[in-house]
Amino acid sequence: MHRLILLTGFAGLVGCGSSMNADDESIPATYDCTKETRADQFSDGLPKVGDAQALDFKLMTAVPSPPARGNNTWTVQINAMSSGVVGAGVVGASMTATPFMPDHQHGSPIEVVITDKGGGLYELSPVNLWMPGLWQTTIEVSGPTSDSVVYSFCLSQ
Repeated sequence: MHRLILLTGFAGLVGCGSSMNADDESIPATYDCTKETRADQFSDGLPKVGDAQALDFKLMTAVPSPPARGNNTWTVQINAMSSGVVGAGVVGASMTATPFMPDHQHGSPIEVVITDKGGGLYELSPVNLWMPGLWQTTIEVSGPTSDSVVYSFCLSQ
């Protein structure tokens, strides 16, 4: 009896682990993004005001462009806001970037590394979007000025 429970538990863990693998055969080959209403329309310099309206975010570039399945590199400009007016770039920010699929309730197994490029410009890499569908990547800044923003992109394949 104990062996059966142990083997069943192990099989469950193997199954869970493989669901985060980009080579998993159970990953759908395509997703119909034409019906997706929650996604942002990508463009270089895509602007968003943070949820707390303290910071202004711009997704300056994405490689590949638009964001695609696999590892992506994003360059984000973050500026302080004062009374709704964009000010100077936020330098030395402590931040995280978290890709997440809301429909599947999972994220990416690869941590995003953030590099301060100076003047409020940050490189996020890899932004690993490993399967087709809607991905929401939350960028959170903490420190003297804290704010967050979500960029949502639909990947058809």
